[in-house]
Amino acid sequence: MYNLQKVNPENWQNIPILRQFFDDLPTNPYCTNEKGFTYIRSKNQAIQHRYIQPNHPSICKWLVFDIDDPQALFAYYDNGLPPPQFIAENDINGHAHCGYRITTPVGVGGQSSIKATRYLANVQRALADALGADLGYSGNLIKNPCYVKQEIDPDTLPFWSDKDDYADNGERDEHNVYLTGAQPSYTLAELSNNLDLYLYDIKKNPAANDSGYGRNCSTFYGLCPYGYALAGSSYSEIVRQLQPIADNINNNYDVPMQYGEVKHIVRSIARYCARMNFSESHKRFSELQAVRGARGGKVSKRPPVKTSESTTKPWLELNISRATYYRHKKNK
Repeated sequence: MYNLQKVNPENWQNIPILRQFFDDLPTNPYCTNEKGFTYIRSKNQAIQHRYIQPNHPSICKWLVFDIDDPQALFAYYDNGLPPPQFIAENDINGHAHCGYRITTPVGVGGQSSIKATRYLANVQRALADALGADLGYSGNLIKNPCYVKQEIDPDTLPFWSDKDDYADNGERDEHNVYLTGAQPSYTLAELSNNLDLYLYDIKKNPAANDSGYGRNCSTFYGLCPYGYALAGSSYSEIVRQLQPIADNINNNYDVPMQYGEVKHIVRSIARYCARMNFSESHKRFSELQAVRGARGGKVSKRPPVKTSESTTKPWLELNISRATYYRHKKNK
């Protein structure tokens, strides 16, 4: 039935998938022990915290889903989905984070492949929907599967924590780590099996209903034209003008992205546009189009052939279109 194995993270270095998780981390990820504030630390320091940033802002290696259900541990099995590489379960309410490792990391924003980013966003949205996960969860901070539980004195908690009842209200929701026996990683094609990706076409969905990486895509595409118009300006000037536009786009989402995500998109566009001169590229493209147009517009010196199909137009007699006529002819 379920191939779940509860593991002790104390020796995470000797557990292949947890060691891989550590190797995949950004050089200096965000991390924290208490909800409400984050720190930037080296990987060796960050891995000791309860919550950690799994992906670099511009590279996705892990898809993580937040399932707020008492039976979250079995969500993948109950819905006939591929097992995640790990599950970090809250042992108080059963809610969990499920982590899927991607075989080939996908770039997000900047000069990344637009098709790949769209594909990632569609798979992420469809899989989240199939798991019954929180569609507004960005995956920026996750329950660290390598975290070793610690006995905490409530008096040592930050001032914003509920020291009288911190365990029940989630301020100190320790978690258990489970492995599922899944393969080391998945391609996006493997994850998308049996998912209705066409339902989540970013072009067709209103921006305010985007979630996950769909928000990154929509913000990037919406912001690019403004950046192109500023091409050749200084990097700082482009950032200054794009930031309020990006903030306005982000505020239209049902669940806005965090400020850091928006800032990264703005800066990636600014870096590209600051070193580009689109007026020159447009001029060269116009010249190329003019040459092509002149070449294609020349009148053929060959006189028309009275018996050719282009002259007799047999499709008119058959009452079908020219394209249909040639398609039928090709299939004979």
